[in-house]
Amino acid sequence: EVPRALQLASRHKLPPHRHVMAPMVGGSELPFRMLARRYGTDLCYTPMIYSGPFSEDAAYRAAPENGFHTCAGDRPLVAHFCGDDPEVLLAAAKHIADKVDAIDLNLGCPQRVAFTGHFGSYLLDPKDR
Repeated sequence: EVPRALQLASRHKLPPHRHVMAPMVGGSELPFRMLARRYGTDLCYTPMIYSGPFSEDAAYRAAPENGFHTCAGDRPLVAHFCGDDPEVLLAAAKHIADKVDAIDLNLGCPQRVAFTGHFGSYLLDPKDR
């Protein structure tokens, strides 16, 4: 059983969903999500959002090309963040917590960008354990 302190309020529960569009490089932007929803996708993810600049820079957050752009019909929606600092990830998530239904942390990306940025599966290095 989940301790009461860790339980989510009912507003944080995702609605039932069967067809999910996972985050894809170059394929999770708003126009494609809306097209996918038209053909039955229930739950979509944003593209990967870099938590560092997103947490600190309002202009970065406002630019759709940096990962977050949505509209009223784009729900339920999961924001997909990458980073390696829990406090920065939390600060970034707080900027859009009221605009999404869930926050996802990229902990498995094997791409070269994840190696250079030190996130994703590269957090499994011995120094991070």
